[in-house]
Amino acid sequence: MDIKIRKATEADIKDIKTILSFFFLDTDNVEKNLPEFIVAQNNNKTLGCACLDIGTIVELRSIAVLPAYRNKGIGSKLVEAILERSKELTDVIYLRTTSPVFFEKKGFVRLPDKEKKVIWKDCELCDKFDICRQTMMKLEIVPRQKAKI
Repeated sequence: MDIKIRKATEADIKDIKTILSFFFLDTDNVEKNLPEFIVAQNNNKTLGCACLDIGTIVELRSIAVLPAYRNKGIGSKLVEAILERSKELTDVIYLRTTSPVFFEKKGFVRLPDKEKKVIWKDCELCDKFDICRQTMMKLEIVPRQKAKI
């Protein structure tokens, strides 16, 4: 399968929202965050998406792959593209996920739940915090070494 990763455009909004809705992920802020979304495509069909949310922290979010295309490396390609982009912006990238094992394979480490309220204001205000299934994780990004001549 020939997967192409590219920046999302306005034409991708409907597909992004459809993919996110499969996993009950937030679709309200897709338009606002569109410049930071990327999509994975095969034969002009959008199979997955991811977003690098740049706010008070840099967060990998809205990563999702259509159910029929999972376990084919598409999520890994999306994460790699987001991490490459994040190197220009930060030393640390955060995420909240219900699939921590996938992200541990990418080098992310789990953080204690109590840190959620410190890092994310929406967690601090959430009435479901005590039953939240999301694992908080972070990755410290190692800057590229300059080649020695």
